[in-house]
Amino acid sequence: MGAQAQLTGVNWPAIEAESPQIARLSEALQHYRRIAAADGWPVIPAGPTIGPGSPDPRLGALVTRLRATGDLANDGRAFDDYDDALQAAVRRFQVRHGLEPDALVGRATLRALNTSVDQRINQLCTSLAHARKTFDVQRADFILVNIPAFNATLSLSGKPVWTTNVIIGEKDAKTPLFESRIKTVVVNPTWSVPRSIASEELLPKIQNDISFLARGGYDVFDATGLPVDPLTVDWPSLGRHDFPFRLLQRPGPQNELGRIKFLFPNQYGVCMHDTPSKYLFAYSSRAFSHGCIRMENPVDFAAQLLARDNWSKEQLEAQLASGETKSISLAEPLPIVITYLTASVDESGTVFFYRDIYGRNTRPATCGPGSG
Repeated sequence: MGAQAQLTGVNWPAIEAESPQIARLSEALQHYRRIAAADGWPVIPAGPTIGPGSPDPRLGALVTRLRATGDLANDGRAFDDYDDALQAAVRRFQVRHGLEPDALVGRATLRALNTSVDQRINQLCTSLAHARKTFDVQRADFILVNIPAFNATLSLSGKPVWTTNVIIGEKDAKTPLFESRIKTVVVNPTWSVPRSIASEELLPKIQNDISFLARGGYDVFDATGLPVDPLTVDWPSLGRHDFPFRLLQRPGPQNELGRIKFLFPNQYGVCMHDTPSKYLFAYSSRAFSHGCIRMENPVDFAAQLLARDNWSKEQLEAQLASGETKSISLAEPLPIVITYLTASVDESGTVFFYRDIYGRNTRPATCGPGSG
């Protein structure tokens, strides 16, 4: 590790006492430094997938590796086969590393197992630095979107009370990092299709089958905002750089924003919203969007937001069922922090590591005072 950054005028112990996540990251960093001082963990040789019923000469190295990070009890027991206890330990490891918990030690799991302790320390240092930049909002009500973890966590009075899975921007349309305040909840939203999506993604579908517009609930408008009959347009003559129309998708089950969206001022045009493509949440890695954040359980989040303004869950459900678009301004906007933590620690002290999906953590990190 490089020399620690000497930040002056900052009372880190006081900050870490007020921010549980920062304190837990700092404790985890110290723990992994102790592992490093004890020579870390062994590298497990490459080979076929380790699974139930398949004896493997690498089991000894696997057991030592899992014990090093507490995924398997350090009780001295020897393992001759890949039994239930060892499978459960591998599942714990997989859950902590954002992997499919199938108890099979394949390529992805082996890669995570063989990531060095120095690399894990670097992840903890980087995440600690990111967390310290946002410690000021971690004393109030806020929602934190952690891009590498593909999740969003609502905290009230500084304590996490609710978490949901999210879909974030693909590598060519990365979700940006910023802070803002959620000011508006839109129920049954329309979707004004960005021109790039309309001309590059939807136009070929329209050219292939004009009924795509009707099936998807799309209306067509000209440059002045006047409605256009799709049947009067020579769609085959249009192209990516010659698309003079605006597409608007009406509310409904097929709407790309789903049943609800959350608006917060930002320079990127990013919002948080529902999605009709719920099947995508079955994937452990979920970088599928054009930059916006899609929530798995947005109605639950909206109910908690609106409850602060004395809306009941029944009122929200009735508004959703009406099919009518309604914008609701929040009396007290909720802070939102979109951050990039490739390591986090939950309230039980379990350390989670996530893949550096955007390749942001390529340089060695340094940690400030109070980091062990």
